[in-house]
Amino acid sequence: MKLDEKISERYPKLKETTDYYNRSHEKRPIFWEDNVAAELSIVAAEPDILTWEFTVKEKHCNQLGNLHGGCVATLIDICSSFAVLVSSRKLWTLIGISTDLSVSYMRGVSEGETIRIVCEVQRVGSTLANIFTRVYDQEKHLCYSGSHTKFNIDSRL
Repeated sequence: MKLDEKISERYPKLKETTDYYNRSHEKRPIFWEDNVAAELSIVAAEPDILTWEFTVKEKHCNQLGNLHGGCVATLIDICSSFAVLVSSRKLWTLIGISTDLSVSYMRGVSEGETIRIVCEVQRVGSTLANIFTRVYDQEKHLCYSGSHTKFNIDSRL
């Protein structure tokens, strides 16, 4: 997972969390999200909007050569989770846990393409956050979208 230096200066909590994520993933067994983390890059951040890029590799595709639906859901889950760290509203210490994730599949993306994942924070409260994500192909066609609800676990630790 990569983060532009200018973004990390503006959002230190985002940098701290991506650094932790990268370090913790180096010292343990392979987990599901490790299949996509190395290809993820945060390319833009502003209040309530976090934008990523991801290059689709063969290991991310189904037998038809398109980005696998489960991989799409994983990308939306991970990317939108990090978006709570650029909220202009209440800031959480951690990225929380998922309570609901809904994904719409509109257009396939082939191996080798770089997609843009735009996560928009719609609401962050004391216990719940709602994030809407749009995934675009290189021609800026909307390919996938997702709605994600997160539960704040800050007080539980």
